[in-house]
Amino acid sequence: MSHSRGEITTFVMPHMQNVLGDLFGGDLMALVDQAAAVAAMRHAGGPAVTKSIDRLDFHQAIPVGALVSCCATVDFVGRSSMDITVQVYSEQIATGARVHTHTAHVVFVAIDRDRKPCRVPRLVAETAEERARYDAAAERRRARGR
Repeated sequence: MSHSRGEITTFVMPHMQNVLGDLFGGDLMALVDQAAAVAAMRHAGGPAVTKSIDRLDFHQAIPVGALVSCCATVDFVGRSSMDITVQVYSEQIATGARVHTHTAHVVFVAIDRDRKPCRVPRLVAETAEERARYDAAAERRRARGR
């Protein structure tokens, strides 16, 4: 599981703001999707596409000028699908203060050259934290009816 990760970090620039001066939700969703894509493609060893975003919980606004980091982990795999959690953090560069602001759960599917779903490697949970992530993702998958 430790290899199946992705991270994207960027500044929140003025063109990314909503009417309140914080990071626009659509821009955040794009960053979440990109971080999840990196984790999915690393795990699959090739192309993968977004199947669904189960949920994106907004805990706290991210202001313009902050550094935003999206940290994605593959937590569960099926035959071709991968359940991924993305944790979002906001950092004030001047102070180094970092806070967890959002959590997203995303499903990606590995695809072959013909854009058909293809098998992904199994996922091996090696630590207690990885087993907990695996179990939580398996429960979310059951709740979705898969």
